[in-house]
Amino acid sequence: MIWTLTLAAALYLIGLLHSLFGFYQKRPIFMRLALGMVASAFLFHTLFLLWIGFTRRHFPITNLPESLSFFAWCITLTFMLASRYRINALGAFTLPLISGLTIVSQVVWEEHHIIPLPLQSGWVYFHAGVAFLAYAAFFLTFLFAAFYLIQEKKLKGKHFRFLYFRLPPLQLCDRISGRFLYLGFAAMSLTIVSGAIWAEQVWGRFWNWDPKETATLISWCIYLFLIHYRLSGSWRAKRAAYISILGFASVLVTFGVNWGLHAFL
Repeated sequence: MIWTLTLAAALYLIGLLHSLFGFYQKRPIFMRLALGMVASAFLFHTLFLLWIGFTRRHFPITNLPESLSFFAWCITLTFMLASRYRINALGAFTLPLISGLTIVSQVVWEEHHIIPLPLQSGWVYFHAGVAFLAYAAFFLTFLFAAFYLIQEKKLKGKHFRFLYFRLPPLQLCDRISGRFLYLGFAAMSLTIVSGAIWAEQVWGRFWNWDPKETATLISWCIYLFLIHYRLSGSWRAKRAAYISILGFASVLVTFGVNWGLHAFL
C-alpha cells in the first residue's frame, strides 16, 4: 500500500503546479483544478494512514517519516478547511510544504522499525492527533499573519504590484488568522491536558518539565497572550501578526524537541 503515498505525493505536486499557475495568472479555473488534485491526494493519503493503523496496529507517528507524513496530512486538512475562502495564494504557499513533507517522508521511509513502548498506548491516538492538528492550525495562523504584514507594508508604501493583487485583503487575512488561532489553541490545550493524564499513568507524575513539555507550555503561553491581546481593547492587527509569527517559531522548536522523556523519533 506504499503506492498510495506515492500517488498522494504525485497528486500534491500536480496540485502545486496548478496552484502556482493560477496564482501567477489569477485564473480561478486552475485553483479549482488544484483543489481537486489536493482532495484526491488527501483521500489516498488518508487510505495510507488507515492502512498503517489497521495492518500494523499503531498510530502513524512512531518514527520521523511517519510523523512527517501525518503532519502533511494535518496541514492538508486545514488547507481544505481554509479553501472555502477561495484565496488564490493559499495553495501557492501551502502546497510546497505539504508536497515537500510527503516526498521526504517517502524517501526516508522505514518499512520495519521498533515501536517505542510508550507509543503503544491508546492515549497516543488522541494526544498526538490533537497535537499535530494544533501544529497545522498554527501554520495557517502564521501564513495569514505573514500575508497581513506583506499587504500592510505594500499599502503603506503604495507599492501596488504583483503580490498586492494576489494576496487577500488585510481584514480577511486577520479574520482567518484569528479563526485558526482559536482552533490551534483549543487543540494545543487538549494536547497538554491529555498528555498530563497519560504522563501520570506512565511516569507517575502529571508534569515532569521534560523539554518537549516545557516547549509546548511556552508555545501555549504565547498563543494565550495573543488571544488575550486580540480580545482586549488595545488590539492591533499588525502587532498580533508579529506575535503569531513568534508563536509559530516556538511551535517549530516544540515539534523538533524530541529528547528526554519524549525521545521517540
